[in-house]
Amino acid sequence: MFEENGIPREDVLKKLDALLAQDATYVSGHPIASMSTIPHELGAHVFAKTLEKNAGRLHTFRGTAEVEQEVIEMIGDLLNLKKPYGTTTSGGTESNILAMLAAREINKKIDAPEVIVPKTVHASVDKAAWLLGVKLIKTRVDKEFKAVPKAIEKVITENTIAIFATAGTTYLGQIDPIDKIGKIAEEHKIPLHVDAAFGAFVIPFLGEIGLGKYPFDFMVEGVSSISADPHKMGLAPIPAGSILFRSKKMLRAITRKIDYLRGAASTQTSILGTRPAGPILATWAIMKHLGRFGYRKIVVECMKRTMFVKNRIEQNRYMKLAINPVLNILGIESKIVPIEQVVEKMELRGWRMATSPLPPTIRVVVMPHVTEGALNAFLNDLDDVSTTIENV
Repeated sequence: MFEENGIPREDVLKKLDALLAQDATYVSGHPIASMSTIPHELGAHVFAKTLEKNAGRLHTFRGTAEVEQEVIEMIGDLLNLKKPYGTTTSGGTESNILAMLAAREINKKIDAPEVIVPKTVHASVDKAAWLLGVKLIKTRVDKEFKAVPKAIEKVITENTIAIFATAGTTYLGQIDPIDKIGKIAEEHKIPLHVDAAFGAFVIPFLGEIGLGKYPFDFMVEGVSSISADPHKMGLAPIPAGSILFRSKKMLRAITRKIDYLRGAASTQTSILGTRPAGPILATWAIMKHLGRFGYRKIVVECMKRTMFVKNRIEQNRYMKLAINPVLNILGIESKIVPIEQVVEKMELRGWRMATSPLPPTIRVVVMPHVTEGALNAFLNDLDDVSTTIENV
C-alpha cells in the first residue's frame, strides 16, 4: 500500500483522478443538500498561493495575524458588534465546542454543568457536551420547529451554565426566537450562544430585501457569543469558521499559554494548534471584494431559487413542505411514499441527498452552485419518483 519506491507523478495523478471520479461535484448541481459550495474564485486563488502559511504561528506570519483580526472585525460588523473578541476556527463544530468551553470555564464552581438547548440544535452541540462533560437539557420546539422560550426558562437551574439557540437550523433553516431567549438569558445572567454557522451570511440581508427581519445577533443584548461559518454562504474555501464573543472575559476563558512559542503565537484561542491560514486569508479577500452589496446579491438569487422550489413542491400532490422556507433551506415531506424509498431512487439517479429527522424530510439547501436548471432537473426527477414508487 505504501510503496518502497515512489510512483511517477503522472501515474499518481491518473490514479487519484480515477478515485475522485466517484465524488459528486458542485458544478453538476447534484449535491442538493450541501451547506458548502464552490468557493469564490478569488478565495480559491488566495488559498492556493498561501498553502504554507500557519495560523498557529502568528509570530512568524505576522501579516496573517493582522488579516485574521480584520476578518473577526468584519464579521463583527456584519453581526452588529463594534468590538468583537474572537477567533477563526475550522467551522461550526469547533466554534460550538469553544462556546461551551467558555461557558464551562467561567462557571468552574458548578460541579455538574448543564446547557439548555432546543431539540433542533446541531449535532456538534451534542459532541461538545460529550467532550466537555456537560449535560444537555433538550427542550421542545413549536409547530414551526422553533425553540420555545418558556420551555427553556422552565428548566433553568443552579447548574445551568449556558443556553444555546440556532439561527438557521440544519433541519429546516429555521430561526429560533433569539430576542425572547436573550431576555431570559439576561434576566438569569446566563450566557446565550447563537449557532449562526449557516445563517450569519444570510439573515442580515433578508430584511434589506423584504423577506423579514429576524433579531438574532449582538443587537440582542442577551447574546454572549455567535458562531459564523464563511465556508458556507460566505463562499470561502473549507475550513473557514469563526466564533465571536461580546466580552473579553469569555475569550480569555478559552485562551491557553503555549510555552515554546513566542509573541502572538504564545497564546492560542482555538482547539487546533497548527491551523491552515489559507482559508482565513481567502475569507478576508472575498469579504473585501464582494462587500455587503455582493453578498446581498447572492442571497437574493438563492432565495429566488428557494421560492422556485417552494412553488414546484406545492404543485406536487404527493409532497409538501414542512414549513414555509425562512432561509435557503427547505424540508420536503412525502405524503404517501416513505422518505427512504424516495431518497434511494433519487440517489440512483445521481442526486446526493440528505434527510432530517425532525420532522422526517428530504433536505434541500439552495446554495449558489444549485442553479435553477439543476433544481428543475431535480424536481422533475422528484415528481417522477414520488408518483411511481410502489408503497410497500
